[in-house]
Amino acid sequence: MILARDIKGNIWAYGKEQDAAELDFLELEWFDTERRIIRGFTVQGREIGFKNLGEDSLFDGDILFETEELRIVVRILPCPCLVVRPKNALDMARICLEIGNKHIPVFINAAHEIIAAYENPLWEQLQRAGFTPTKESRVIERTHTLRIHQYAVVQNKITLAKGV
Repeated sequence: MILARDIKGNIWAYGKEQDAAELDFLELEWFDTERRIIRGFTVQGREIGFKNLGEDSLFDGDILFETEELRIVVRILPCPCLVVRPKNALDMARICLEIGNKHIPVFINAAHEIIAAYENPLWEQLQRAGFTPTKESRVIERTHTLRIHQYAVVQNKITLAKGV
């Protein structure tokens, strides 16, 4: 088994996809990108254990293991998603409230689309509320959810972890 700690970079960031002799992928579902300890098999059958010591979740293209001969990279698998394109800021708030009341992680991309993993009850609820969601196959990147991994009690105050 290959053991790895920390993210070594991202192959899409600096054109690193072409400078290793062999590229192997660890395919993950979107919800596995938040996990701190991952054990799995790559596409080519290599077993890898990864412990994320950093504060960041995994992105598509993150390098988990790297040598001159081999690079193991994260590939986030596409999944069925609900995609809603709000017409204005009020619609954005209402849609996020509807989804947030169900405690479903929400992703808002640069095109101001609201994306959530597909669930039929949510689909029906959004339609009843007057929105027009679409079902698309997408890669859900980091969801920007609030996470509290560490806290400290200082003079009867609780502070959040750095970088949150």
